[in-house]
Amino acid sequence: MKLNENTKAVKFIKLGNDHYGTGTGVTLVRKDTFHMTQWDTSYDSSYNNVYIGCYLDNFCDCMWPLKLDDGIKDCVVPVPIIVAEGNTVATLHTLYRKAFALSCTEVGLSGWQTEGTAFSYFADNTKRIAYLDETATAVGWGLRSPNSNASNAYYVRADGTLSNNYVCDAFFAARPAFNLKSSIVVSSTTDADGCYTVESLPSSGGGTYVKSGGVWVKAS
Repeated sequence: MKLNENTKAVKFIKLGNDHYGTGTGVTLVRKDTFHMTQWDTSYDSSYNNVYIGCYLDNFCDCMWPLKLDDGIKDCVVPVPIIVAEGNTVATLHTLYRKAFALSCTEVGLSGWQTEGTAFSYFADNTKRIAYLDETATAVGWGLRSPNSNASNAYYVRADGTLSNNYVCDAFFAARPAFNLKSSIVVSSTTDADGCYTVESLPSSGGGTYVKSGGVWVKAS
C-alpha cells in the first residue's frame, strides 16, 4: 500500500487485521527504514534500555505520524502493545501507541521476553530484511525489545537475523508500524509499483473523505 509522508508517496506492507484486538484495524509497517539512529540518545553511564519514552518510541509515536496526510492521521487507531520494562526488569507493560517499533516476538524471533504475538508475514529471514529509504542497501532496524543487559536492545540485522547492541549506538533504523481503521477503502487494483492506494476515508463526523487534487476533501 502507498501512503503519503509530507506529500510524498511511501510504500507500506500489510501485516494483519485486528492483531491487537477486535476493532484495532489493519496493521501496516513501513517497507523501508529511515536513517540509522540510536535506540536512545542518552550517554549516561547506565544506558538504561527502557522503551517507554526512548528516542525510538518518541520518533515512532510522536514525530513520524506528523508526516501523514491529515485524513490518514484521523484514521490511525492507537493500539495496546506489550513491552518489557527493561533495565534488567522483566515485568511486561501494556502501552497504547499510535505508531511503534515492532518487538522480537512480533517479527518471529526469540528475545529476552515474549512481547505480543507473531505476525505470520515474518516467516523467515528474507521477510525481515529492510532497506534504507528507497535504496538497495539492507540495514539493521530497531525493535522495541530490551535485552536482559540493561545497556542493550534488540535489532534486526541486515540479513534478517536477530542481534542486540548498546542503545546509544546507531544500529536501530526506525521502521514504524501502526494501525488504520478497517473502514478505509483501497483501490481494487495495484499501481505500476504493485501497490494499492487509498480511495476514501471515513470521516469522524460521518460521511467519507475522497482525494481531489491531492487533498482530502469531504464527499458530498
